[in-house]
Amino acid sequence: MSDIDWNALAEKAANQTDAEFKNQLAGLTSLKTSEIDTFISESNISNANALAVLKEINNATLSNNQKANSISNIQNGVGFLVKLVSKVV
Repeated sequence: MSDIDWNALAEKAANQTDAEFKNQLAGLTSLKTSEIDTFISESNISNANALAVLKEINNATLSNNQKANSISNIQNGVGFLVKLVSKVV
């Protein structure tokens, strides 16, 4: 029985998850996956936090002030939001 490189397996899974996230985000916007990759990198935000920002934006039950407060509590959330808006507007 061969040894399994668990670190390599975990890295491969993380890369596949990142790629799927970028593809889904590209499908929801008019952005290319390369553009998404760039502004996520520039924002220095994790995919989980980027998703949290998007969920806050989409939350119809919150006021704009509540959304802004929630996003400001997400690590690098404001930077990500600014980059996202600059790409879509």
